[in-house]
Amino acid sequence: MKYLFNRCLIMSVFLTISILLIGCSKVTITKEMDQIVSDTIIEQNKDDFSVTDKKFEEHKIYGADEKDGVITIYLYALYEGYNKSTGTEVKAGHSYPARIKLAKDENGYVLKEYKKPEEGGEFVESLEDLFPRKYAKQVYKDQGHAAYLGEDIQKEVKNWLSKTNK
Repeated sequence: MKYLFNRCLIMSVFLTISILLIGCSKVTITKEMDQIVSDTIIEQNKDDFSVTDKKFEEHKIYGADEKDGVITIYLYALYEGYNKSTGTEVKAGHSYPARIKLAKDENGYVLKEYKKPEEGGEFVESLEDLFPRKYAKQVYKDQGHAAYLGEDIQKEVKNWLSKTNK
């Protein structure tokens, strides 16, 4: 009897895990999806830093999953503005985690949602509502240094400056 109980318990745990894994599957981010992430970040922040000549974004994708045809992407973004006159000196910027949801249609992917956690005292609770625990933990690690994305932006800024100063 004890053997039968243990076997049933093992089977029920296995079935539960299988159902959870089937309901939400991992996704590989394509170049097209990554470009939509970049375009979304730029579009959502386009009115920020209007006093700068050029804005740049970089992002770090923690992971993505798919459920019912909707792809959810968890990321950390850095958005900065620069002026030609001040070169590589950041004039304005911010960094933040975000969740982006995409759906596939006949033309590619369509943005379904762009959401950032609340600021201030609501940040932790809203982040943990938006992100799975493993990605939320990574956000906490990346917050102090913008996920090291500034180095990539600096390369883009130098490239932009070299083209505009000719």
